[in-house]
Amino acid sequence: MTFDIYQLDQMYPDEDDTGQALENYQDALLEQFSGSPEGQAYLQDHPGMGFWINQLIYYGYIYLGVTIPRMTEDDVEEIITDLFARKISLVADNDGSDAIPELVAFWQYLKREYKLPDADAILKFLHQIEPRFKSIMNDPSKFGMAKSFMMMGQEAGFDMTSEEDINKFMLYYNATMAAQNRGLDMPLPGPAPFFEPFGERSTSLSRAEQAKKKKRRKLAKASKKKNRKK
Repeated sequence: MTFDIYQLDQMYPDEDDTGQALENYQDALLEQFSGSPEGQAYLQDHPGMGFWINQLIYYGYIYLGVTIPRMTEDDVEEIITDLFARKISLVADNDGSDAIPELVAFWQYLKREYKLPDADAILKFLHQIEPRFKSIMNDPSKFGMAKSFMMMGQEAGFDMTSEEDINKFMLYYNATMAAQNRGLDMPLPGPAPFFEPFGERSTSLSRAEQAKKKKRRKLAKASKKKNRKK
């Protein structure tokens, strides 16, 4: 199947049908990658791949207005060190360990398949940042409001991959803030940020992986069947 990697360049991020077009683009490009030599090699050890690729595409397009073929090293650096760090919560200890390897495999594919001019510089940056990635993602000074809320809930002992626990922590948070406003001593875990939990997109990695895992397994199986028929 022929895939037009430039198709999003013909749209604007704020158009009415952008959301569906972006999702279709993510799915189609991920399917192309999963059937490639680079994708097949990566899938052997990471059957649930796709989360970080989708986040790169999403944040690049919606927040920076840049598509995959137009991305530069500076764009990728801003997405990872600013947007990812501000908005994506690493809940489990092993969350994020596959982020850079997944993006490296993806950009190796893009370099070979589409000859993207900035691929080499982006790959160099990804290799350089890999040792620091987890510390960047866990730096509280970089957290956005929604991520601060998620991390405070986790610190307080709530399961922030569970919608039920998120709602429970929200009630606890609001009660705590109300008590503090009345002069009562009811401390929150960590510094209390200015809080609008649903005012921005924030992603809990473990929860997102659970939602995508089944779909990615099907995609991997379909890709393997396709390769066996060749």
